[in-house]
Amino acid sequence: MASVDNEFVLTFSEILAPLGRIRIKRMFGGFGLYCDGVFFAIVADDVAYLKGDEQTRKAYDDMGMAPFVVPSGRAQTLSYFEVPGEWIEDGDQLMAFAHMALGAAHRARAIKDARDKRPLKTAKRNPSNKSTVKLPGKGG
Repeated sequence: MASVDNEFVLTFSEILAPLGRIRIKRMFGGFGLYCDGVFFAIVADDVAYLKGDEQTRKAYDDMGMAPFVVPSGRAQTLSYFEVPGEWIEDGDQLMAFAHMALGAAHRARAIKDARDKRPLKTAKRNPSNKSTVKLPGKGG
């Protein structure tokens, strides 16, 4: 685990420890949390956010979980949703949603891995196109 002196981040990661090996990484002025190498949570300004996708959207919306807004000055949201503060004290509720977040993170990773494995498209060459470029001063 990275050397982290933020008590909230450390507490949050300890609560999530039953999910697997939790690693904390500093990023965009906050912290990213990885479980067994999969990025599934963000902590920014002592607020935790969990990864979401289409499968988690209704459950997250029903709990009033707001999306993470990138603090860059322009309105940009990510697929991470705010954990209600009282869940830090209610480990069961937090763990249920953390499991959903980890599932969303695994699905996102699978999609990315499949996309990365597709062969690159290459432009087909047209053999009838025999245009040549004549350089100045080279015979022509």
